[in-house]
Amino acid sequence: MTDATPSLAENKSALERFGDGLSHYANVVAAIGLIVIMLTNGLNVAARYFFGFAFAWAEELMQFIMIGLIFTGCITITWRQLHIRIDLLLEVFTPKVRRIIDAVIALFSIGALLYIDRASFNIVQRLFEFEQRSLALEVPLWIPQLFVAGGFLLMAIIIALRIIISFAAAKRQ
Repeated sequence: MTDATPSLAENKSALERFGDGLSHYANVVAAIGLIVIMLTNGLNVAARYFFGFAFAWAEELMQFIMIGLIFTGCITITWRQLHIRIDLLLEVFTPKVRRIIDAVIALFSIGALLYIDRASFNIVQRLFEFEQRSLALEVPLWIPQLFVAGGFLLMAIIIALRIIISFAAAKRQ
């Protein structure tokens, strides 16, 4: 028997499905990163206690992965709007005024994120040009720094998507 009502996924716009997909992908990357950190840490502990040596690269690898985890987690938090927000004053306004205030706040957030992102990409560029490498892994340092820059850029894009989705939903009503 079929149901005539459309599913929740069918009611979502392409932008909402894109945001959901990006958030899901970020969660998968974060989960894989956590598993790698746990395995690396466990292997390092076992090597230290059972064989008397530790891997010099383990701490550095876990730190680099943690940087990636933080910024992939920020993508999901931004999309799902789980960040800390003080909206007590917004409750007194009409939905239309709230949407406008949200948009202004979002535009300021995008501006700040893009400003920080530009500085981050400048650091990535310099690290790439100087071919600076980490001590233990000898990984080019522009790679972990790219997680920072990419995270800020994706957060700005997600906030922009949220503005577009909000105004499109208001227009449909």
